[in-house]
Amino acid sequence: MTDLHTSAAPPGTPATDVYGPLLQQALQHSLDYFAGLPGRPVKALATDDELHRLLGGPVPDDPAAPEDVLTQLVSGVDRGLVPTGNGRYLGYVVGGTLPVAMAADWLTSAWDQNCIVHDISPATSVVEEICAAWLIDLFGLPARTSAAFVPACTHAELLCLAAARHKVLAQHGWNVAERGMRGAPEVAVLINGEAHTAVVRSLEILGLGGSIRRIAVDAEARMLPAALDAALNETAGMPLIVSGQVGEINTGGIDHLRMLCDKTHAVGGWVHLDAAFGMWAAASPTLRRNVADGIELADSWATDAHKWLNTPYDGGVAMIADPDAHRAALPLDAGYLQLQPDQRHPVEWGLEVSRRSRVFPIWAALRQLGRSGVADLVDRCCAHALRIAQTLSAVEGIEVLNDVTLNQVTVRFTPASGPDGSDAHTLRVVERFQQLGESWASPSRWQDRTVLRLCLINWATTEADIDRAAASLIQCHRELRDAPLQA
Repeated sequence: MTDLHTSAAPPGTPATDVYGPLLQQALQHSLDYFAGLPGRPVKALATDDELHRLLGGPVPDDPAAPEDVLTQLVSGVDRGLVPTGNGRYLGYVVGGTLPVAMAADWLTSAWDQNCIVHDISPATSVVEEICAAWLIDLFGLPARTSAAFVPACTHAELLCLAAARHKVLAQHGWNVAERGMRGAPEVAVLINGEAHTAVVRSLEILGLGGSIRRIAVDAEARMLPAALDAALNETAGMPLIVSGQVGEINTGGIDHLRMLCDKTHAVGGWVHLDAAFGMWAAASPTLRRNVADGIELADSWATDAHKWLNTPYDGGVAMIADPDAHRAALPLDAGYLQLQPDQRHPVEWGLEVSRRSRVFPIWAALRQLGRSGVADLVDRCCAHALRIAQTLSAVEGIEVLNDVTLNQVTVRFTPASGPDGSDAHTLRVVERFQQLGESWASPSRWQDRTVLRLCLINWATTEADIDRAAASLIQCHRELRDAPLQA
């Protein structure tokens, strides 16, 4: 019996042994990077000019040895890397990467699968079916829900909202795929007043930007029921999309989901949920009960595995409760594709045609963690958020502004002179904190105030990391609290 992996190659076939030395070199560079991660300053060290000097210049005239190319790449980018995998990186909402997901991502590149249709990569199609079923079960969504694996949550927002637009217009006798938007009934679009820019951007791309109405929110960025009621009354009879959120980027606030869905569905609307990181709260029994009640009642959900599941980037997921609307929003006429009706064809569920098999790292992370592991990871990050919030709020002049029910902590620093100087003082504290490199987080604007936003979402973060980050922030605040602002 012939071994497909060891049989003699036909004459003229490129040698496969070129991979070994390069991949071993890449492996060693990766291991060296991870070994140095705990002691590395949590910030980039290089200037843009330095990176241009090391990596740029005119287009090279001649080929280079592959080993030399990798060496130049590693030495060139090293000081320009932000060590987001460090447990003390608390900026944005990016998470880290589980080792098993990273290994699966390397294999994904080695396997080099293009997953347009089933016959070009049966493994991709089947694993997408498996992961879709796992996620639907994990989140407690309707069994009929369809899923698409997309590059990022923004793509998931766009896909979900495209399905929403198609369905609500179809309910009013208009097929937008066939007829376009000119002459279509006006669609009413109600969004959380603190909606993420990815939602707004997607709506604008879909030609719905002019229809957006922002609904007033409370201190935790949750839609006010009375404001929602008023908007629903004013848009009665119109095709309707309501976009809520599961995890506001500053507060972690989650809309009152059961109320939102019940009110919207009562007037025939579609509920979309921007749940980039907060969707994973549904995988925690405690959080689902306390803050994500009713999440299963929505019509679509956009999330990102590279956030709380800690997979590599290129891990967005769009989930749609009505698979018919999902498919109808993505017309496809390509006679060269073998679209057998009893098989999954990724191109029918997403916007892309050619793409990599991004689902394998998601499968690896879910398979390693299991239901209890995902819940533990989510709960642990929330416990870290509460720990740092309690530590900081015990210090004079430091105020935690949000109710820490998820993984986000919003902090404001007040100087000795009083709250009037808090914007400037907060910025100075953040800048000093970033310069020290003990930890890293970013400033933000929340309710017209400058704040520091801490994001606790990395599997690698420990209590010791939290305590070091808090100590550095407290040190910066105390050193600068009595220092006069520079003119």
